[in-house]
Amino acid sequence: MKYFKLNDGTKVPAIGFGTFKITEEADMERSIGSAIEAGYRYFDTAKYYENEDLVGKYLKGSGLKREEIQVATKVWPVDFDPEACKRSIENSLKKLDLDYIDVLLLHWYGEDFDKAWKVFQAYRDQGLVKSIGVCNFTIPQLTELISLGEKPVLDQLESHLYLQDTDNKNFLMENGILHQAWGPLSQGKSNLLDEQILKEIGDKYGKTPAQIALKWNIERDTMVLVKSSNEGRIKENISIFDFDLSEEDMNALASLDRKERFSNDPENKEWLDKIRRG
Repeated sequence: MKYFKLNDGTKVPAIGFGTFKITEEADMERSIGSAIEAGYRYFDTAKYYENEDLVGKYLKGSGLKREEIQVATKVWPVDFDPEACKRSIENSLKKLDLDYIDVLLLHWYGEDFDKAWKVFQAYRDQGLVKSIGVCNFTIPQLTELISLGEKPVLDQLESHLYLQDTDNKNFLMENGILHQAWGPLSQGKSNLLDEQILKEIGDKYGKTPAQIALKWNIERDTMVLVKSSNEGRIKENISIFDFDLSEEDMNALASLDRKERFSNDPENKEWLDKIRRG
């Protein structure tokens, strides 16, 4: 396993397991069990996913010690008011059945994010949260946050070969903020894995197109979050640390950039206002 070091000194694995839309108990039990067996140790959830209780249940039943796993969760913009933010964090701790949260994230930019950030800092200072960061923040939004005096440890963004987001990536690197990619395989909403260049490079290393797409992100110092309830795919996704892509491979893959997004635009003010209102 490769690890990245956050700007607060914490180390995180280069690949983590996402749980978005896994809400059925049988699916969560199977997914968490397969992920643990395959070697995943970083698990990402959110209040918005409505599955923190299941994530906590099956991580606790995994047999791993608390210090062997890292759990990330998020606060939705409707809860950015200080008191609501505190309730959200307390509820997450209770549902996850944890004494502390490893990584706590602002789920999107929104009104009162600065107030929620102060709450995050207070919980971190109390030891109830280890690291604090954000999701879906663009350069102007990050700049506004950084002006408050503390940089987030990471920014979780939709990132894949069709949306390489070079400007955001460079800004994060320049500021010592880890780039964390969600949807690194474009959420199955495109024909990304049918690209011939992925097959050709995969054949060279004995890897699948999905493994090449994931490895490309990691090679550019981006942590990836993958999600599946299929045991075979769960194992496949993490089996990417026994080879390295060449500079030629990286350049060839970079040519696939379409600047194409398959989720909501983090600069869409109507969307941001909608999620702020709940």
